Amino acid sequence: MRGKIPKGDLLASLVLGAAVAVAVCVLNVSRDYGWARSVCDGAFVAAVLLLGMGGLKLARNKGTFDVAGYGLKYVIELALPILRHGEQEDLYQYRERKAQERKSSTGMLLAGGAFLIAAFVALGVYEIVA
Repeated sequence: MRGKIPKGDLLASLVLGAAVAVAVCVLNVSRDYGWARSVCDGAFVAAVLLLGMGGLKLARNKGTFDVAGYGLKYVIELALPILRHGEQEDLYQYRERKAQERKSSTGMLLAGGAFLIAAFVALGVYEIVA
């Protein structure tokens, strides 16, 4: 799946970003900030949210949090043996299994980048209007 952008993930991220941007715009307009500033703020908040979540997802996909996840799983299974399913897997097996389950962060990062560009365009409009 490397190299391909999952369209469903990109679309879902764009919809999430649009919902956040609209919510921020509505809150700002009710404070008499004006449309240009409200759109700039909404797009920027959506960009920060999507880029932050996408960055964390990218770090997770690279295995950054695998040791912590394995340690927590190991301790819980040690304390509550009833939760153990079959043989205990080692860290290497755990990392391989998790790598198979992970989904790309590309869609979220692209959507965040699109909202960041929209925020800069709206900032330019705001500077011209204000």
